[in-house]
Parts: sequence; structure tokens; C-alpha cells
Amino acid sequence: MSELAATLRNAVRALADADRSLRRFGAAHHRYALAPPLTAAQLAALEARVGALPDDVRAFATEIAAGGAGPYYGIVPIDRGEALAAPRGAPWARGLPIAHLGCGYLAVLALDGAARGEIWIDARALAICAPIAPSFTAFVVDWIDRVAHARWLDAHVPPGVCPLAAALSGFLAHCEAERGLAAGTIAGADLRAALARLGPGAIEIAATGAAPWFADGERVDPCVACAQLVDSLADAGLAREVVAPGLPPAPLR
Repeated sequence: MSELAATLRNAVRALADADRSLRRFGAAHHRYALAPPLTAAQLAALEARVGALPDDVRAFATEIAAGGAGPYYGIVPIDRGEALAAPRGAPWARGLPIAHLGCGYLAVLALDGAARGEIWIDARALAICAPIAPSFTAFVVDWIDRVAHARWLDAHVPPGVCPLAAALSGFLAHCEAERGLAAGTIAGADLRAALARLGPGAIEIAATGAAPWFADGERVDPCVACAQLVDSLADAGLAREVVAPGLPPAPLR
């Protein structure tokens, strides 16, 4: 095992020890567990299907883990992935989805073109496709650094663009109308009473047909932007478990 592989394994172990209650974003899904590395035969079969992997991805998958603990909701076992065509305008033609960012958005490894080896967000429902890490290794190391220092991961989508924000705004507008309040003025006890009506699982986030790992209308887990929105309203009475759990990505079913 290389020095980098040993270091990353030790870092994941330390993160798990510091988050035994699995409170960090995505931890309840991957639980800091690492899938067994790929064998030479498994790697050969994968590359025969999707093409040659970037060197750092190949090393990670064969020396550390084929998937499991990692950024956002974890690294989906890489040998279960299927290459997908890039959205229009991307500087790569084929990419390999490696992680669910939430709300149906994917982290995709560019397999070719000028961006080969980079990690991109594929949020087709929002017409967003942009680089989020210069390499797979940088993607994982950034996750380790942020979790170790109790910092949020980057959302990679603008605030308020997800359906959850619109759903909460619509609900609060309805509550304001019920109370005869002017639009956008609900606060204090009125706000707490309104949010208390939304118990655990009250809100479901549905994927659109544009999400490669989810069928249209399937329930998905929230992205970082949505999780931050819920967290910001927790002190006002919004249940942190207000969003119903989503289905696993297709490769995990």
C-alpha cells in the first residue's frame, strides 16, 4: 500500500471516530465504511466497459476502496458505474458518475477531452454542468479537510434554486395568508408555530427525468444547499428530519 493510500485510510478512520453519531452530511449513508478494493480482473472489466481510468482513480480503487466513505453521500462502487454522455457544452464527451451530491445532482469523473480526470457537477435539471474539483484525489482530500474541521461541503448550486426552497416559501406564504400577515413578514412565534407543523418526513424531494441515477419522481436526499436551509431554520422550530429519506442511487439498489 502506498503512503498516500495509508494516509487516506487513516484519515477516514479518524473521521469515523470523531463522528460516531453520524451527524455530518452524508455520513448516515456511507457510515465511513470502505468497500473492498477492486481486483485486477474487476479493474480490467470496468475499463473494458468505460475506458481507461485516470491514474489517481485507478490507484484509489485498487489500493484503498472501490467505493464507500467519501464526499457527499459517499463514493458509489466504481465498478457498478456506467459512463454517460456529457450535457451540451461540456469539454468532455463521456463521464463516470461517482457520487450523489443530493437532489439528484451527480459528481461525474470526466473520462476524456480537455477535462479528463476532473470532477464535474452534473445537475441537468438546473442546466448546470461545471467543474468542482481538479482531480478525484482533490475531491476526496477536500472532503476530509472540511469534515475534519466541521465545515459544510460546497453546494455547487446557487441558493434557492432547488424545489425545497420553493416548497418552504410557498408553505410560509400560505401560513401568512392564514394569519392575515403581509407577504414575507412571518417571524417570531408565528414562524415557530408554522414550522412546527412540518414534522419529520413532511417534505419529499422528487427527482426529475433529467437525473441519470433516478427515475422521474423518485424521492431523493437533499443537497447541501437544501440541508443548510433546513439547518438555518432549526432554531425556529423546523425539524432537521423534515425531508423524507430518499432512495439510493440506481447502482446501489
